[in-house]
Amino acid sequence: MRKLLLSAVLMLFTQVAAAATLKETIDRTFDVRPGANVELSNVNGSVTVKAWDQPRVRVVARKEVETERDQLQQAMKELRVEFQQRDGGLVITTHYPNERGASSIFDWLLGNDIDAQVTYEVTVPRNMNVDVENTNGGIYLSDVTGKHELDTTNGKISVARCAGSLDATTTNGGIDAELTKVSKGQPMRFETTNGRISVAVPPDFAADIDASTTNGSIRTDLPVTTRSAGDNSLRGKINGGGTLIRMRTTNGGIALKTLGNS
Repeated sequence: MRKLLLSAVLMLFTQVAAAATLKETIDRTFDVRPGANVELSNVNGSVTVKAWDQPRVRVVARKEVETERDQLQQAMKELRVEFQQRDGGLVITTHYPNERGASSIFDWLLGNDIDAQVTYEVTVPRNMNVDVENTNGGIYLSDVTGKHELDTTNGKISVARCAGSLDATTTNGGIDAELTKVSKGQPMRFETTNGRISVAVPPDFAADIDASTTNGSIRTDLPVTTRSAGDNSLRGKINGGGTLIRMRTTNGGIALKTLGNS
């Protein structure tokens, strides 16, 4: 009985070890209208969005699948990146092989499980609204002006030298944001559960701040006329008040900084 069990285990490990990896790169460019929307949804893999001085969007999507050798080609075929031009902008949707149903432990043991990811590098006009929804992977945005919504579950959100308004949410990861110019009257939100929030703004930034954390401290380089303050919360006005900025975390500190200060 023991030999039979050992043989079965060895057979399973042999099948798992037979897994192979296949990679493929998609490189597409689309004419768009600056000021329109770029929307991207993904599940596994980081998303990087940066700007250039051209009225078009370039998308480099690096696909990767790992599964049994005889399933590789089919799995890569099912890992699809769909493009749809809409209202002068672009919608990018990622479709995964496991959309047919969740993998089970038996799929893993038998080597039928499929590991798939797509890593994106997207270049957009400087004046563009960006909306990214991810699950397992960080989001990195730089040098773009517009209304930006960034949402991931497991990953860090980093924003550098951007202008406009920003809504950034994650669960397991920090948020670092650097805003060179802020849209008046556009509320901004920064929320995570496990991670630190750090937001840098111009010295003349006028806002109503509403910040709180459970396990962490709050600090600001800008003078705040406080309505209420405690060890883990801060509410008040900066430079007379204006744009509402909401900052929430559970496990991590919060920092509101002046641009150029470390």
